[in-house]
Amino acid sequence: MKRIYVTLDTEMDNDIHWGKHYPPEYSSIIEGIPKLLRPIWNRYHVHPIYFVSPEVLYDARCVEVLKDEVHKGAVVGAHLHPEYIQPDSIWGKEIEKETAKYPCSDYTDDIEKEKLKNLTELIRDKLGVTPVWYRAARFGADESTIQALHEMGYRYDSSVTPGIDWTSKGGPNHSKAPARRYKISRECLQKRAHGAEDFSGIIEKPVTICGKRWGFIGRILPDNWLFYRWLRPTHMTYYELKRIVRQMIGDGLDEGVMMFHSMEIMINKTPYVRNRWMQQYFLWRLDRILRYASDRGFTL
Repeated sequence: MKRIYVTLDTEMDNDIHWGKHYPPEYSSIIEGIPKLLRPIWNRYHVHPIYFVSPEVLYDARCVEVLKDEVHKGAVVGAHLHPEYIQPDSIWGKEIEKETAKYPCSDYTDDIEKEKLKNLTELIRDKLGVTPVWYRAARFGADESTIQALHEMGYRYDSSVTPGIDWTSKGGPNHSKAPARRYKISRECLQKRAHGAEDFSGIIEKPVTICGKRWGFIGRILPDNWLFYRWLRPTHMTYYELKRIVRQMIGDGLDEGVMMFHSMEIMINKTPYVRNRWMQQYFLWRLDRILRYASDRGFTL
């Protein structure tokens, strides 16, 4: 069976500079999911995966929306933004000054594991489901993360962005990571091993990224994530998204992972949607690429 997983990093709203504000707002969840996204999910029988950040579960309205989504067939995964859950969490006006952290490198292994455990329990308590999918904030997972996931009963990780090196920002190096799903060895993310020996118990479902954009021009541009071909309607044209799906088919890839942030669909909650027209264009791209993939036999 061919499958494209439609995944959303589900978080509080930002501003156009990715800044956080207190008290937090959650328009993308309270309004965006039921009013803008659910009609698209229904149209193409999408079973989205919501990677839920801790702060979302502090809001009763968000909890109700996500419970309803689970009832309609959605999957809930864990998305550890470590700043917002104990131990050593921050809240209140402090969030406006704090920069986003890498769970695997800005905290000790023990602290990261405790935060992940607390997030897992919070999801179970608030939504009544036990998550088996994980995506680290800022794609910041390493071998210790995988070991912790294994111990907590997780089955899938989707923190890898093939071809992209985040080390200049303090994150992991995915430049040599495979584009296909694979069983993760215990040395997984550090040494890029992806064989079945010494299997960690976790299967990696990497975000679908197919090299640089714009051919030769793209290859000489700086090594910035925006210059890569993601299965992500945020910054990709419909034509580029179609090319990715066609490439998947041509390469025999039977799985892909689309990702975007929940707040990217809302006006002035990220840099990408600044007015009603841009919002409609984003939703049009999302709708069209899901239709295109569905027409070519992909389950969503």
